[in-house]
Amino acid sequence: MSDTSGADARTEQPTERRLEKAREEGSIVRAHGAAGTAVLLAGACVLLAGGGRMAELLKLSLGAGLDLAPDYMRDPDRLLAATARVVRPGLTALAPFLLLMVVVAFVADAVVGGWVISSRPLMPNMSRINPLSGFRRLFSQAALAEIVKALLKFMVVAGVAAWLIAGRLHGFLHVGADTWPGAVQDAAGLIETIFLILAACLAAVSLLEVPYQLHAFRGELKMSRQEIKDEQRELDGSPQTRRRIRGLRLRLARMRMMTEVPKADVVIINPEHYAAALRYREGGMAAPRLVAKGTGMVALRIRTVAGEHGVPVVEVPPLARSICRFVELGDEIPVGLYGAVAEVLAYVYRLRTARQAGQPLPGMPEDGRFDPPTDYVV
Repeated sequence: MSDTSGADARTEQPTERRLEKAREEGSIVRAHGAAGTAVLLAGACVLLAGGGRMAELLKLSLGAGLDLAPDYMRDPDRLLAATARVVRPGLTALAPFLLLMVVVAFVADAVVGGWVISSRPLMPNMSRINPLSGFRRLFSQAALAEIVKALLKFMVVAGVAAWLIAGRLHGFLHVGADTWPGAVQDAAGLIETIFLILAACLAAVSLLEVPYQLHAFRGELKMSRQEIKDEQRELDGSPQTRRRIRGLRLRLARMRMMTEVPKADVVIINPEHYAAALRYREGGMAAPRLVAKGTGMVALRIRTVAGEHGVPVVEVPPLARSICRFVELGDEIPVGLYGAVAEVLAYVYRLRTARQAGQPLPGMPEDGRFDPPTDYVV
C-alpha cells in the first residue's frame, strides 16, 4: 500500500511537456501585485517629472469652464465648441498619462509569465461555481499565503508612511501657514516625494512575490512518478510503433550507406560474415574513413555492390572484424589500425597499377602485415 501511495504522490517537478501543456490551456504564472506596483511607481515618476505641466493644463481646463459665458448655454452649436475648449486641456494632460499607465500595467503583468492566447479559460468549468470547491479554496494554503502577503505589504507601507509623515510634519505645518500659490506648490512637492518613496517600497516588497508565484505555480503542476512514466510512454509511442520506427531508420541508413560503397577505395571482408568499406582522399582526410559496414546479408550486399562498381575487395578476416567492432560508421580509422589499413591501401594501389599496365596481379602477402594489432583482435 505504501508503494502505491508513494507512486501516486505528486513529488516530481513538472516536465517541459507538462509546462507546455499548461501554457496551451492558458495556465501561466502571474504576479498581479507586481503589475499594480509598477503602475504606482510609473505614475509617481511621471507626476514627479511632469506634474507641474499637468497641473497647468488642468488649471486651464478648470479656468475655461469657470469663464464660460451663460450665452453659450443657450446655443447648442456654440456650447459644443465651448465644451471642446474646456475639455481639450484636460484631455491633453490626462490622456497620455492614462495610456502610459495601461501600457505599464499590461507589460508588467505579462513580463513574468509571458504572453499567451488561449480560449481554454473561457470554457465552462463547473468546479468554479461549485460552493464546496469555493469554500475549500477560501481556506486553502494559497488563500492563507495571499492574506500573509497583503498584511506584509500593509505593514511595510504603513510603517514607511508613518516614518515619512513624522519626518516631514514640520513641512506640512508650514504649508498650512503659507499663502497661495506657494502652499499648493509646497504641498505638491511633499506629496509627490512621499508617493514616490512609498511606491518604491511597495515595489521592493512586490518583487519578493515573483519567486513565490513561480514556486507556487510549479508546485501546482507537480507530477507523480506514474504520470511521468505515462507521459514518456505517450511521447515514445507503443512498443510496436517504436520497433517500426527503428526498422525504418535502419532501412534508410542502409540505403544511404549503400550509395557510399561505389565511392569507396576498398572493401575488406571476412568472406561471408563481415564487410567494411573504406574511403581515403589525400589532403581531404586525416585518415581513411569507414563509409559502410555490415554483417550477414548486409555484408553480402556491400560485397555485391562493390563488385558491380569495380571497387577492390580484399579478404582479411581479422581486420574486417576489428573495423566492424571498433569503428563507427562515418568515423575515421583509429590510430591503432593505421598500419594494417595502410598496408591494405598500398596493396590496392599495386593492384590498380598492375591492371592499368596489363601486368600480372600481385598476390596477397602471407606475412600477416594486414592483420590488426593484438589490442584490436576480436
